[in-house]
Amino acid sequence: MPRRTATPPTYDKSRGRWKVTIPASLSPDGKRMRSWHLTREAARTHLDKLTGSPEPSAIIAPRLAMQADEAREILEPWKIGLVDGAKMLARAMEALAGVGSILDAAKLYASQHADRAASKTFGEAIPLFLQTRDGLREDTLRGYKHHLNRVLATLHDRTLSDITSTGIDEVLAPRPPSMRKASQVSLGAFWRWCASPPRQWCKVEVLDALEPVRLSRDTEIQCLTAESARAVLDAAEATSPGCAIGFAVAIFGGVRLRELEKLTWENIGETHIEITALVAKRHARRLIPICPTLKAWFAAHRGDAEADDLVVGPNWVNTSKIARRKAGWDLTTQPPLKNVPPITRGFWPKNVMRHTCASIQVAIGRPLEELTFAFGHSGGSSLLKQHYLAKLTKKEALEILAIGPGGKRIVQHHRR
Repeated sequence: MPRRTATPPTYDKSRGRWKVTIPASLSPDGKRMRSWHLTREAARTHLDKLTGSPEPSAIIAPRLAMQADEAREILEPWKIGLVDGAKMLARAMEALAGVGSILDAAKLYASQHADRAASKTFGEAIPLFLQTRDGLREDTLRGYKHHLNRVLATLHDRTLSDITSTGIDEVLAPRPPSMRKASQVSLGAFWRWCASPPRQWCKVEVLDALEPVRLSRDTEIQCLTAESARAVLDAAEATSPGCAIGFAVAIFGGVRLRELEKLTWENIGETHIEITALVAKRHARRLIPICPTLKAWFAAHRGDAEADDLVVGPNWVNTSKIARRKAGWDLTTQPPLKNVPPITRGFWPKNVMRHTCASIQVAIGRPLEELTFAFGHSGGSSLLKQHYLAKLTKKEALEILAIGPGGKRIVQHHRR
C-alpha cells in the first residue's frame, strides 16, 4: 500500500481557514506538519515551498516511497532531512567538478584534519626549536631568532601543516637576494627540525620546493657613497661617542662589526690596530694601519676611555642599528624608533662598510699583499682583486677618506 502523500489544501469550516497537511514521510524533519492559511492561494504557495509542487500527486510509487524511507533512515543519525541531504549532495558534486568522489574528498579532508590537529603553529614551534640550539655560536643563534621571529613574523599564527612554499615565497620575495638567502638558511634548519620524527608537524617537501637564491659576485659586494658614508657617520656621532668610533673603524679600517664588539683601547696603537686571534673571526692575528682620517676620529671621541674599555662602548649591537636607521636605512631587526627620518636608502647591505674600506684602499693604490694581511682574506690577493677592483674610482675613494668628525675635512697623503 502506497504511503500517504501531501494533499491539496482543504477548507476547515471550524477555523475558517485553508488547511495544508504534510505527512511525516515527506516533511524535512520527519514529522507530520499542518498549517492553516487565510486564502487558498496562500495555502498552495506554502505547499509549493515544502514539496516543490502546488498540487502534489495523490499517489507515490511504492518503490520510490521505499527508497525515500530508506534514505530518511540513513540520514536520521545526522539529523538531516531528505531535501537537505539532496541539496548537500548536489553542492558537493558541483564543487568536485567531476574530479574524484565525495568519499575520496572526505577521506582527504579527514587526513589533513588529523595533520592539522597534530601540528603546531609556526610561532609555537620557534621556542621549542631554539631550546635545542643552546650550544651554537651566539651569532648563529641570534640569526635564527632574527629570521624566525622577525622576518617570518607573518607566519606565526599559521599551522605548520597548512603553510605552503608559495606562502613562504610571498613573505620573502620583497627582501634583497642576500637577505632572502640568509632567511632561507635559518628557515631550513627550523623546518627540517619540525618535519623530523617524532614531531612531524610539517612536510619537508614544502622546504624543498622553495626556489634557491643564486647570488652573483656583483650583488654581494656593495660600497657606500661619500654621501651615504657621511650620513651614517653623522648619525653615529649623534648616537654616542663609542658608536661614532665604531663606524669610523669599520669604514676606514675595515674591521668587521662583530670583531668591534670585542675590541678594547689596548688594541689601538699609535700606527696600527691589532686584531688579536681572540678577536678575529678566523682566529688569526692581523694588523690594520691607522690612516689620518681614523686618527682624527679617535682624537675626537676617545675621551677619557681606559685601555681595557671597549672601543665601541656598551650595547654596540643596538646602537649601531639605531645609527643606521637614523641615516635612513631599512633594518628589519630594528624596533620602531621615535623621531627618525623615513626609510630612504633601502636595506642595509651586508658587510658594506668593510667592502667600502677595501675598495677605497684598492682605488688609492695600496698593494694587494698588504691588504690581504690587513683584511684577513684567506683567498689571497686574487680574491681582493676579484671583489674590489674598480668598485670605486680614486676620486670617490678620496671623497670618503676626507670625511672627518663633526663635519671636518681631512687632507689625505696617500701613495701614488
